[in-house]
Amino acid sequence: MNYTDGVRELIWNYRIDFDPVGIRFVFDDSEKDNLLITHKAKSRLTLCQHITIARQAGYSLFMEPDACLCKNAQLILGWRQLDKEADTRYHLRYACNPEHALEIAKNKPKLDFGTCKGVYVAPLDVFDNTELPAPHVIYIMCVPFQALYILNDYMAATEKLSLSSFQTPNSAMCGGSVWCFQQNSANMNTMCPGSKASGKTEMSYVNVFIPGIQFLDTINVLKKRCERSGGPSLLGKGGTWPGLERCAGCKTLTLKQLSPPVRNLYPQKDTN
Repeated sequence: MNYTDGVRELIWNYRIDFDPVGIRFVFDDSEKDNLLITHKAKSRLTLCQHITIARQAGYSLFMEPDACLCKNAQLILGWRQLDKEADTRYHLRYACNPEHALEIAKNKPKLDFGTCKGVYVAPLDVFDNTELPAPHVIYIMCVPFQALYILNDYMAATEKLSLSSFQTPNSAMCGGSVWCFQQNSANMNTMCPGSKASGKTEMSYVNVFIPGIQFLDTINVLKKRCERSGGPSLLGKGGTWPGLERCAGCKTLTLKQLSPPVRNLYPQKDTN
């Protein structure tokens, strides 16, 4: 199975609305020559905007440090160091006192300062190009029900008993992806105020991050379940798409097909 197959399984079985995006943190300048880049932003953008372009337009982009507009992403990606005064002032909007505001900035996951040369984002199937290095993180924007299934498959693939998510007041997509990379564990969080606007996140969606080296194993769990039972549902009796399933084959949700169809199953009784 390759990434293209994995994307197909997610789209067909879970009906995800957006293409999964592969994220690679480039630490070696020599990697840049192997990146397949289709578009370049004319002005500075945020990381969440780059990811949005990849998942919605299908473009492949590379963001270098001087092309990053977002100061929060700059801090998390190791492109600037913590500025006690400026970061306290900025994060006061999320806190009730300066001490808490500074701790919010300090608590964010961060790549080592100066080590990351840029971030490459592309639709996941682009990484099937053998010259491209594998993605560090797979990003999926989905609704909570789809996230439930993806994360259940992930826990089965990695034999984890539970997952911890990393939610911060802001830096949802940049911090969420770096946390996933550093912890080598799946992560789910909501949008942050910035990614709601810059990342074009609709209010019903959540962010799911899967470590790149564990993604295909996760999809294999889904694929094997479909082969075994005829469909992706965890509760269904085979062939059932998630959302139409019945817990323990509940009899109260058994439907009878009417042949021929009727226009009014319950006509009003004549009370005269």
